[in-house]
Amino acid sequence: MKKGQFLNPHLDKSHDKDHNSWRVLNLLYYVNPNWKDHYGGDLELWPDGLKGEPTVILSRFNRLVVMATHQGSWHAVRPVQVDQAINCVSNYYFSPDPLREKDRFHVTTFRGWPHQIIKNEILKIDSTLRMGLRKLFKKGVRENPHVYKKKKE
Repeated sequence: MKKGQFLNPHLDKSHDKDHNSWRVLNLLYYVNPNWKDHYGGDLELWPDGLKGEPTVILSRFNRLVVMATHQGSWHAVRPVQVDQAINCVSNYYFSPDPLREKDRFHVTTFRGWPHQIIKNEILKIDSTLRMGLRKLFKKGVRENPHVYKKKKE
């Protein structure tokens, strides 16, 4: 992520691309050796939802964050404040079962930060529309070009 870039509070989508496995863990590894705390790009975890307060994880070099992914794992990335790019290696881990029994299929779902009332309402509509499309088109409307495809032997 470069200067000014961020990720609004969101839930990662619940499944792999074929909807066969649940996302259960996300590992984030920060790799910028000279990154200072005031440079931004920090991870926000919202364990009590967006009405609570976030827990901020500073994006420090050599830090590994292991985050559960389920329908309550709201998180965000604060804006990068400097004219440099922050680099983070992210890996998802999948399971045949969700982490929590009550979890249901969902697309990536964005919200506004608590002070962004109008943006939040627009993003709710966006998520509802995308969920509706996903019910019609189980595999999505277009193929994601960023998905690893294992070669058939």
